[in-house]
This record gives sequence, C-alpha cells and structure tokens, in this order.
Amino acid sequence: IKMVEAATDKTSIPVALHLDHGSSFESIMKCIRAGFSSVMIDASKNEFEENIALTKKVVEAAHSVGVSVEAELGTIGGTEDDHTVDEADAMYTDPDQALEFVERTGVDALAIAIGTAHGVYKGEPELDFERLKKIKKLIDMPVVLHGASGISAEDLNTAVAYGVNKVNVNT
Repeated sequence: IKMVEAATDKTSIPVALHLDHGSSFESIMKCIRAGFSSVMIDASKNEFEENIALTKKVVEAAHSVGVSVEAELGTIGGTEDDHTVDEADAMYTDPDQALEFVERTGVDALAIAIGTAHGVYKGEPELDFERLKKIKKLIDMPVVLHGASGISAEDLNTAVAYGVNKVNVNT
C-alpha cells in the first residue's frame, strides 16, 4: 500500500489497487483491511454453487466497505498462481450461467472464458466472439478478459468492440 501511495501521491488521476486472483475469503479480507480498493475472488475451479456462495460472501463483505469485486466464471487454460488447467479441461463460460451468477452474487465485474489461456499459447488462440456477444447482451456490467498475452491486436480490438472492458496481460 505504501508503495502505491508514494507512486500516486502527486497525481489527480484516480488509482485503484486491485488484488487479482484472490483464492480465499481470508486473503481477500487481509487485502481489504490493508487498503485495496478492488479485489478479485477466483473460485472458478469450484463447482458453480460453491463459486456463487464464496463470491457472494466476498461481495457482501467488500461492498460493506466500498470495495469493488471481480469474479471469474468458467476456467481458462494455462497456469496462474500455481493452479494449472489443461487446455483440454478448460471450460467456456456459459452465457445463461453468467447471468444467473451475476444476479445471485452482485459482483461488479465478471471475468469470462472465451478461449484465452494464462501464459504462453502453444498455437494460435481462437476466441469465441459469439459467446462474448451473448454474455455481454445478458449482463450489463464490465466484462474482463484474462489470459490476453499472445492475443493479436486485431482480436483484442474485436473483443473490446464486443464488450470487453478490462484486459489482463501477464507475459
């Protein structure tokens, strides 16, 4: 927190300090207590109902102190924070589940799986833009694209044109 404060104390530009891929309620609460203004709960490896329950718990606690919450639905292939998902096991976000998830959790932003992967791609990634359009049509909120390393500028521009509001790049 002190590093962020030192880096931004002379700017008038609003700055958010965001926890990416928080895996537990406890770790997220530590970050909120430390001053983070935005957190992500990534319970996407859990079953749908478990993901909803944990996300809702985080949303209730975070919103009570003015902190925004991002969550993830669907699984993205690759490795992130010591959790590896084989590309064959990656699951795309179901549009109808996305709507239910958002309605039941009250989350502020949703990271979706449309064919991206964490880390370096083994081949040319193929993004499911039709799925993105369906999801964005159903949910009126910021949509996040994780695993954008190696995605072409053309595909990123298309994703933004179809409703992606935040892009995460790692490598």
